[in-house]
Amino acid sequence: DSTGESGSSVQLGALTNACVEYAHAVLKANCPQSSSDIPSSVVKDDSIYQRFSSIHGANSVPRPKPFGDGILKCCEEMDLHPSQVIYVGDAPTDARAAVDAECRAAIGVLWGSNDEETLKKEEGFKALCTTVDELERAIEEYL
Repeated sequence: DSTGESGSSVQLGALTNACVEYAHAVLKANCPQSSSDIPSSVVKDDSIYQRFSSIHGANSVPRPKPFGDGILKCCEEMDLHPSQVIYVGDAPTDARAAVDAECRAAIGVLWGSNDEETLKKEEGFKALCTTVDELERAIEEYL
């Protein structure tokens, strides 16, 4: 596990409104396959995909986003309380799901399927990020 500056363990989970099989396929295709692709401080094993301890889609949770059910299922599998979760998403339904599940924070990213104007309308996002560096700083703020 990666650790934040406070020494706390960081776990990864994924939730999508697509089917769970698609979630696995996208993560396998897009996650760095080797720790040499990213800084050693971020990962210690050979595959980022393997670090995801919970992956769900709309077909593997009771109700899809904007409901918090999927986040709560991930939390249960990861042995976390939602107040320990920083949820990162790219859609209004992500912010709503994080609020519904009572996550510590929801952070919006602008390299997904929605533009800044759309995501700014969602009160649930504590921050909006345009770069990975901004996302890292936003996450650190809530760790």
